[in-house]
Amino acid sequence: MTMTKSSTKTIITLAAGSIALLALSACSGNGEADGSSATGSSATGSSATGSSESQQESAMTQSDASTPSTPSTPNVRGASFQMADGTPASMDDYQGRVVLVVNVASRCGLTPQVADLQSLQQAYAGRPFTVLAFPSASFNQEPLASADAAAFCEDMGATYPVAAKVEVTGDAAHPLFATLSEQGGQPSWNFTKYLVAKDGTVVARFDPRTSPTADEVKAAIDAAL
Repeated sequence: MTMTKSSTKTIITLAAGSIALLALSACSGNGEADGSSATGSSATGSSATGSSESQQESAMTQSDASTPSTPSTPNVRGASFQMADGTPASMDDYQGRVVLVVNVASRCGLTPQVADLQSLQQAYAGRPFTVLAFPSASFNQEPLASADAAAFCEDMGATYPVAAKVEVTGDAAHPLFATLSEQGGQPSWNFTKYLVAKDGTVVARFDPRTSPTADEVKAAIDAAL
């Protein structure tokens, strides 16, 4: 069959139009696919953000739940011991009174505090307060037995009660001092002072070098009274 130039031109034009339509269709399809992919990515991002926020909230909740509670104040009610003469005694005997518990020694550079403790005892005479002394060899400066250690304190003018000799540090510490040590730590030397309130709670600790008649000691006693 013989084709004219006009027929050939028409066929070429139709072919070009078909190719254009196919290309346009392909572009449209890709655009929809890309949009769908972008939408999916956006949804995934939103999900990841939500998951991250959820994890943060969970972590905060766990952190709050794991916050340690404030430890309770140590209490010496019911703690038993012996007096220097062997008489059974208990901190319950001092309920309703403020007590300054002190580990004392007769061969220490701070031994003059035995007399200072008596000055404190006299300063609060007639009020519900007393010093309670415990001779101790925990620092290797009390060679005397209980009765002799009490007599030594009396010779220095002490009228406050003196208990039997005890250990005040380490695993061998008397149970009373183990409880007292929960307030500020165990005795660091002779004449460490612990203030016990009327209800048996241990409310303060004073270092050995703090004088029994120091203003801070008196202020704490006054507050407890």
